[in-house]
Amino acid sequence: MATSTSPVNAFSPLKPIRISFQTIKLNYGDYVAVFVAPPVYDLGATVLPYNMTSTYDLHVIAQYPQYLNSSLVVMIPSGPGTYNLTVTFVSKGPFTLQYGIVTQNYTAYTHLAATPVPLASGVWFLPVLTENYSANYTAYRFTASVVEMSDAKGSSSVFSFKFPSIVSMAVFLVFAALMIYVDAFALTDTYWKSRSQEGSKKRWVGVALLVIFSLLLIYWSMGLLGVRIG
Repeated sequence: MATSTSPVNAFSPLKPIRISFQTIKLNYGDYVAVFVAPPVYDLGATVLPYNMTSTYDLHVIAQYPQYLNSSLVVMIPSGPGTYNLTVTFVSKGPFTLQYGIVTQNYTAYTHLAATPVPLASGVWFLPVLTENYSANYTAYRFTASVVEMSDAKGSSSVFSFKFPSIVSMAVFLVFAALMIYVDAFALTDTYWKSRSQEGSKKRWVGVALLVIFSLLLIYWSMGLLGVRIG
């Protein structure tokens, strides 16, 4: 039998175990991890995003000595979405399974009854689920039924929204091109007028201020449209 710190469905120790629990909302940049100690055999994992366009990184490590001398599965969502994580393995004896959140800011999860465990400098593990099992040569299936990632940088303003990435980039490029065109026209016009003695130092100061203001507008539009370069 198993003892749990979170609601778990009933299971038979002779069959693969299926565990489900409440949805976990991750802050931006955090990810989930499953530790099984001691290390187990035939460790595998799959992820099924509810939105097929959602992407993620999945790492399966047979032996991770840095914490509990365990086997480790890590799933890193690359953006907001809902995911279904399944971990399978075979155990030859008693083991402890821990499922939780890896974060650099554990104070953002004060609503979770979890004690933070340091994994590295500035990196913490919050065990949301802890299971202890005693079985010999038994196959197990652990299912995290819905992991949702939410953007912690989002704004609560009624005007806060996100364009699709392609649309955002297109709008940004059009806006940036317009600003560059205006600056180029002002620079060219001032240059030729200065050659014909029609220009002045005040006009050049005005053009410089226009260029600076245009760059600030372009930078502001990047944040508004959620455009990232690099």
